Amino acid sequence: MTVLWSILGFIIAIGVLVTIHEWGHYQAARWFNIKITHFSIGFGRPIWVKQGKETRFQIAMLPLGGYVRFADEAEGPVDEADLPRAFNRQSVYKRFIVVAAGPLINIVFAWALFSLIYMIGVSGLKPIFEHAQPDSALEQVLPKKEQAWLITEIDHHPVHTWRSVHERLLKALVADQTTIHLTLESLQSGEHYQIRELSLNALDLNNHKQSWLSALGFQPYAIPIAPVIGTVSENSPAHQAGLKAGDKILAINQSAIAEWQQLVEMVRQHPGQTIELSFERNGQPLTKSVTLNQITLKNGQTVGQLGVGAQRDSEAMAPFISTERYDFLSALELGALKTLELSEMSMVMLKKIVFGEAALENLSGPVSIAQFSGQALQTGLISFLSLLALLSLSLGILNLLPIPVLDGGHLVYYMVEAVKGSPVSEGTMLVGQKIGLFLIVGLTILALTNDILRIANG
Repeated sequence: MTVLWSILGFIIAIGVLVTIHEWGHYQAARWFNIKITHFSIGFGRPIWVKQGKETRFQIAMLPLGGYVRFADEAEGPVDEADLPRAFNRQSVYKRFIVVAAGPLINIVFAWALFSLIYMIGVSGLKPIFEHAQPDSALEQVLPKKEQAWLITEIDHHPVHTWRSVHERLLKALVADQTTIHLTLESLQSGEHYQIRELSLNALDLNNHKQSWLSALGFQPYAIPIAPVIGTVSENSPAHQAGLKAGDKILAINQSAIAEWQQLVEMVRQHPGQTIELSFERNGQPLTKSVTLNQITLKNGQTVGQLGVGAQRDSEAMAPFISTERYDFLSALELGALKTLELSEMSMVMLKKIVFGEAALENLSGPVSIAQFSGQALQTGLISFLSLLALLSLSLGILNLLPIPVLDGGHLVYYMVEAVKGSPVSEGTMLVGQKIGLFLIVGLTILALTNDILRIANG
């Protein structure tokens, strides 16, 4: 089922992004009255075709890209009546705009999606922590360690959820910061406290298995949740034992369970073992023996898994949930800032990879995109829109890189042509295309290899 979700998510995400990208080229060409012969989503044999007045619209079998084809003497014969509308006969400025429109519309689309997300509203757990883990960077600078704190700002930027905390940490690492500035609020007294320098030396940008929050010493606040089952995963130990939504867990191995977090900790402590699970169903106490799964976390720790989720209690969770929702103009502004910030981070990260400052394992290929798309599709609208925005922004930036065969490579040729007054020679373009093709194929193979290694390593 997971594979089907991944395939569906990939087809939807890539289909939308490629359509937006090619529409940018298509619409710009229409503005300049350039003849468009083909508009294709995907490559290879067409599986759907519709002939317009002069453009053939189609969907092809391989959903890994697409293309817009113009009447162009460099591509083949053009009817004499269409010569004034041929792409190669347009001014260099018109050709530049048509080619640039594809990646630029992807960036604008990302901005629109981020703005839409801010208008719909983003919810998450407030960044509340109880104490610092022993011998951590946080423990060395945290006052009054035995109380709960809310993180309100990182580097003077407001943070509302643990997700936004993680994003600020990523930005700091990409920018090669060694410390961050924290603003905390005591949940007991309401007083504010500044941690001017929290060391980031324990964090590794290239270690995908590292939990940055744990490495810094944060112990997120354990929200008191009743031990009532809300969901049971298919083919899990809980499902095989016949547990159902609504069952209230009373004890494990005769040790009483009062809160959901106790249940989680007890299960984690018994990987692969058989436990005695006492629970209540419709007021009747029951007991079952359950053999737990054994799973390995990113940090290498082996823990037990039951395969259940807590029953949602909106009223109990409300004090610990933060929702960011903005009006239209504010959302547009925040969406633009988010787009600019992520664009800057992407370019810096790309530079780090090129110069060996960041591991090549940071590159992801189509398999990872499919997995992320499937997971986001199952999680909900906001998750899928967020992934779509990130992918659209990445696609726009990638296509603007000055690599022959990409849009950015063509834009470089047009800039040279505008300066020297004549097109780049066919020989130079042919050599450039070979180099560009070699780079793109090499990067694709590397990204696919990373995907395979990620799957093999769990």
